[in-house]
Amino acid sequence: MQHKARWTDVFRNGLAIYTVTINLAMALHAIDVFIISTVMPKVVRDIGGTSFYTWPTMLYMVASIVGAASGNPLKAISGTRRAYIFASLTFLIGSIGCASAPSMAVMLIARTVQGWGGGLLISLSMAMVQEVYPEPLRKRALAIISTTWGIAALIGPAIGGWFAEAGWWRGAFWFNAPVVILFLIGAWAKLPRHGATGEPPRFPYRRLGLLSLGVIAVSCAGQVHELLDQFDLGIASAGQLYILMIQAALVVFAVLLVRLTISMDSSSRASRLLPSKPFSLTTTTGIGGWAMFLSSMTHTVIGAYLPLALQTLRGASDEIAGYIMAALAVSWTVSSVLTSGFQETGSRRCICIGLVLSTIGMIGVTMTLADGSLITITLLNALVGFGLGTTNLHLVAATMRHATPGEEAITAGSIPTIRSLGISFGAAAAGVIANSAGLTNALDAAQVAHAIHWVLALGCVLPALACVFSLLFVRLARRAPEAPRSQATERVLLID
Repeated sequence: MQHKARWTDVFRNGLAIYTVTINLAMALHAIDVFIISTVMPKVVRDIGGTSFYTWPTMLYMVASIVGAASGNPLKAISGTRRAYIFASLTFLIGSIGCASAPSMAVMLIARTVQGWGGGLLISLSMAMVQEVYPEPLRKRALAIISTTWGIAALIGPAIGGWFAEAGWWRGAFWFNAPVVILFLIGAWAKLPRHGATGEPPRFPYRRLGLLSLGVIAVSCAGQVHELLDQFDLGIASAGQLYILMIQAALVVFAVLLVRLTISMDSSSRASRLLPSKPFSLTTTTGIGGWAMFLSSMTHTVIGAYLPLALQTLRGASDEIAGYIMAALAVSWTVSSVLTSGFQETGSRRCICIGLVLSTIGMIGVTMTLADGSLITITLLNALVGFGLGTTNLHLVAATMRHATPGEEAITAGSIPTIRSLGISFGAAAAGVIANSAGLTNALDAAQVAHAIHWVLALGCVLPALACVFSLLFVRLARRAPEAPRSQATERVLLID
């Protein structure tokens, strides 16, 4: 019987510095994600590059996935402290580059650098959750991280909006600088000083290169119309069938590249990006990976197209649509906090029940979008978030707990990569479905209604599939041995 962890326990016995560090790292990445969408209209009016409007967000996402995958190899080479410092400096350099960008070309380069640093920060932070906190405290630590994301979802657009209204969009990026500097000082002074043991492994450039190409391909699949118009290739007018063929080819190419990356990574003995068999149907790590991948696709689908539907079909303002979407993030946080104390049977039930709630919420949003009240849609969207938050907290903790012996840190650090891949493939799948259903840049109301219907239908299937994987995960986890607690490692990490 496990001792019930209290919220204050994550700040005791030397853990406070790690709790603050991890959540500050998450906040830097999360707030920046929500700021950029608010200030981009001002950015393009100032430095130009309207045709590249969506690229800063896309490149940041691509780079953050690669950065998250780089976390484990970097830590193995340099140690936790140096890895955190390198990630912080990379994020800082990217932020300064964005703040001082004289052109869109410089902005795109800086956003790529910033995204890589942000991905490194979240990967290193998730690995530290597994390494530093005793198993009974991990859910509390993960719930606090979820709270950080929820707060970022609320204040990120507000910060960006304040700087945009003040006519100083660059301030939204300078905003990061003092926070990163404080983070650097804390990391230098308090994080573990020990480095990697033995001969440092080689950095996996080839595998990261393949993964990068795969993520770029799947990211482009969702924006084929925009890319063809942007480069004036003359193919966009050739017909919808050609567009779909290009999109399908990009998705297939991306799948092959990711599969090749996983194959090469599995045969490597050092500098691993992912745990062994990350998507196997015979291990808890693999099944948990599928459940997290599909869950991430779920909230990406609804996040990408519900605001468009609300604005085009229901006449909602940008502000109203934003608040309706914020309901998902807030309810995600609320569910994480409310259920973080559940253990054993309660935890296993949360893993499965959460996705059932999300499926019900998605079906409800789909059925009420055309003529339901905005309050009803908001509540149903909140139900989706509540379910995803309930499952995610316990699924992540259980995946760490049942990791393959010797791969505990790699498993924890790879979770952001798997979830980010789900986000990218979810956006691409939604884009392909929307375009095949007739959605064009003209945004005709009838086209939007037809396309959103099919996109949300995908959104209903995804959490249902994830629920099946969660049931398989729970069944296998009950029979599988747990990963060792690594108490000795925890004690070493807590020594300054």
